[in-house]
Amino acid sequence: MRSALLTLLLLAGSSAAAQAGLWAGVNPSRSLQQYETVTLSPARIESLHALLRQPGSLGSWDCDPSELQELLRGLRLTALPVSDGNNVILAEAGRGCARGGQGSNGAMWLLRFQGATPVLLASPAADFNGWLFSVQPATHHGYHDIVLGWHMSAADTELTYFCFDGKSYHPMGAASLLADDNGNVTIVPKTK
Repeated sequence: MRSALLTLLLLAGSSAAAQAGLWAGVNPSRSLQQYETVTLSPARIESLHALLRQPGSLGSWDCDPSELQELLRGLRLTALPVSDGNNVILAEAGRGCARGGQGSNGAMWLLRFQGATPVLLASPAADFNGWLFSVQPATHHGYHDIVLGWHMSAADTELTYFCFDGKSYHPMGAASLLADDNGNVTIVPKTK
């Protein structure tokens, strides 16, 4: 019994230390970075739209067919510098069914193209939602780590840390970005 309890405590402690280490390199006072808007060829737009029409591509966002058409027309496409040698595009839902009422939280997809065929690197199905908080200096399998934010209130933002596993991005940790009355912000890692 003692051995099992000790093992559980060690695992919990190592998980907390891993979460703290993950968030140590994230600047809580991020500066807004501007990224270049991307214009795709008609063939690439058509293939991207076909990909996003597939069942499950919106994750938990609930869009009926007419709303999906509005979402596809309103996609915001930007070049995201996450990999040397790969042109990676961040597609963000515009107004409508896959964007929250405040306008900040929304569905997002990360992709690159092989010819006219989109290769999905992250999607709402893997909790890739919210808004881009930062592209981190740290890399995994040649792709920079990404932090997404999800506004909860004026003083509370949920953060999710994503790493690339060689095929796609996956959430590796969660934290809260908290602001006090003096404008000080801190990141508080969450343990499972």
